[in-house]
Amino acid sequence: MNKFSALFQEGNIGTMRLKNRLIMPAMGNGLADGDCNITQRMLDYYRARAKGGVGLIVTQSAFVTAEDTFPYDMALYDDSFIPGLKKLVDVIHEEGARVSIQLMHWGMLRLFAGYIPEGVSIKVPSITSWTRGDILYREIDESDIDRYVEDFIEAAHRVKQAGADAIELHACHGCLVSSFLSPATNRRTDKYGGSIENRARLACRILEGIKEKIGSNFPVVIRINGNDDVEGGITIDEMLRQSTILESAGADAISITVGHENWSALSIPCYAIPAGIHVSLAEKVKKVVKVPVITAGKIEPELAEQIIKDGMADFVAMGRPLMADPDLPNKLHEGREQDVRSCIYCNNCLRQGRGSCSVNPFLYREGRLPVTPAEQCKRVMVVGGGLAGMQAAVILAQRGHQVSLWEKDSEMGGQWNTASAMPGKKEYAGFSKYLIRLLRQHQVALTLNTEVTKEKVLEMGPEVVVVATGAMPCMLNVPGVTGGNVVQAVDVIKGNSEVKGRTVIIGGRFIGMELAIWLAEQGKDISLVSRAGLGENGQPLERFTYRVLARRLIDLRVPMYLHATALEITGNSIIINFGDGVFPLAADTVILAVGSKPDKELAQELEGVVSEIYVVGDCNEPHDAASAVYDAARVALKI
Repeated sequence: MNKFSALFQEGNIGTMRLKNRLIMPAMGNGLADGDCNITQRMLDYYRARAKGGVGLIVTQSAFVTAEDTFPYDMALYDDSFIPGLKKLVDVIHEEGARVSIQLMHWGMLRLFAGYIPEGVSIKVPSITSWTRGDILYREIDESDIDRYVEDFIEAAHRVKQAGADAIELHACHGCLVSSFLSPATNRRTDKYGGSIENRARLACRILEGIKEKIGSNFPVVIRINGNDDVEGGITIDEMLRQSTILESAGADAISITVGHENWSALSIPCYAIPAGIHVSLAEKVKKVVKVPVITAGKIEPELAEQIIKDGMADFVAMGRPLMADPDLPNKLHEGREQDVRSCIYCNNCLRQGRGSCSVNPFLYREGRLPVTPAEQCKRVMVVGGGLAGMQAAVILAQRGHQVSLWEKDSEMGGQWNTASAMPGKKEYAGFSKYLIRLLRQHQVALTLNTEVTKEKVLEMGPEVVVVATGAMPCMLNVPGVTGGNVVQAVDVIKGNSEVKGRTVIIGGRFIGMELAIWLAEQGKDISLVSRAGLGENGQPLERFTYRVLARRLIDLRVPMYLHATALEITGNSIIINFGDGVFPLAADTVILAVGSKPDKELAQELEGVVSEIYVVGDCNEPHDAASAVYDAARVALKI
């Protein structure tokens, strides 16, 4: 009997029959073109997930109003978008999955996009204390509401014309419909505000209008917040009452999520958030409605099976796991759970612009699969067994090259082992294990405990060398940095350096924040100094993880000296330039978390010695894991 037999039961949402209980929820991907049209890259992206065996795909949001669109996102405010949408629907159907189109008006979610065109206002039900003074807001009136309701109805008609199987109404996370449902953002005194029924009126009008326009048998799902995760937001009792009201208005299923994306960290829970954090809310909704209930939010296969088996929800939406491994459903169905490339919930996929995946270098590049055999098979020596080295070696071997991988330590993983040692990051270690399994499966020759030199390369005589020697921690150029009380963050994490007494961490990037939390939770006396803002490293922040870490630092009352420069370290203090003054901070231990620099020594020694040499990953330029893995894959595909 299959371990995941409950997940692979058929199920219904209205008149739509699904082959299993797994749903890919709507996730923005930026794969449309600048005029909001479907592209080949988008078709490839969704085809891969449909082919991978998921029962239902809910596409990224399609915007229903011309004034409320963004380039590179889907839109359905005009009939001209129907042919492109039909192509997408047909692609998903060809691979055996059902497809639902999510309809949305941005509302306050426009803030989360990080870009507001000049002259564009944020549409809100009420001007409240939650609105920022430097942003143009407009409180919509009843004529606006009538117009937007009609926009949703017409967009729904286009969905049906394109041949899709269902519609999902986006009414969560702070979008326009969501902001009407929430008492935190809706302070109206007319028929659209005040009572639970009045706040649900806009959503009900849209549901009722869609059903009247395209037929009562066409399935419509509504996705709502079970909890806003903001002060004064929707309560559980209100959410349950809303669910029954929306069911009466025509919803064929209720999809439960959590959080206002402009303020909450729970909408897309990162590694630091417990698994299945939203499931209990869906379970409560299931007790008060007759239509199916969908749950989501950091759910792995074992938990998904338990949810369905125990009747906590009828369907499970798994977003990031399907980005990490499009074939996840097929692998589970075929009993190949060990072959799943598991999501680690690092949230690199959420970075502004088009994010990338730390474990799947082919995310948004599905057209480059399957990996093609090399035109000429070569003997390739890969130096460095971190993520970049392992990923390069795997793809090189898959392409038919004769590959050897050399690592100076006693185990594969490199700096990734350090990252995996941090509390809350147990999923991280799974990626190393996954790559090691592939290395063995493809018969890559592994050599550990051997530091490769130029002489060793000459001795082995490879045709190609891929250098993936990683990076090493940076030092500060200040007096006292070599003192006995100064240690590197990586050594603290590994347990190689002891933290004594009053401790100052220099560096406010994620590693500094994580380390400060970890030590403060142990009862250590911790302060944090950063020359930039909290969490900043010169690149766009991943905001959900940032909020989790920042909130925890605040809860732990860790003193933070931001935009402060370290001037000198003494035996028992650190001198900082903070604001307009120079101040000493008591410090028995100083921990450096100030980034890393590439280890290029071997690469430089091999220049002119080896005819074909490539440098990949952090030893090329330190970035995050997603960049290292993609860089390795990119190089491996061209050798």
